[in-house]
Amino acid sequence: MKHLKFLFPVLLCTLLLGFSSCKETNADRLRAMRGDWKSVKNRPAFAGENQVTKEEMTAFYREETETHRYLKEYDGFDARQLRKMTHLEKIDGKYLLFDYRNRSRLSQNAATYEVCFSNE
Repeated sequence: MKHLKFLFPVLLCTLLLGFSSCKETNADRLRAMRGDWKSVKNRPAFAGENQVTKEEMTAFYREETETHRYLKEYDGFDARQLRKMTHLEKIDGKYLLFDYRNRSRLSQNAATYEVCFSNE
């Protein structure tokens, strides 16, 4: 009986606090977060500008659709489709091709190939 005297006020306070915090809904939270979202298409600031020129990229993907030197499993895709499924980046003077279709099973990182252009 002694414990019931203390248990009732504790339960009452818990219920009151629980109901008072339910004023904010998930829709309100989403509305508040909407301004924080960024477009995924933007490059992050730490990456800087893409150093691969459009001409280099076009030449590489055009040649790759004919030879399949790096992307052997992409037979039947055109240059535009290859460009959307992979990413060509120039890092420290080296051209790297990231293949997102073939990922590492352990780390889920894209397969990476160092690209040598035919004019180099």
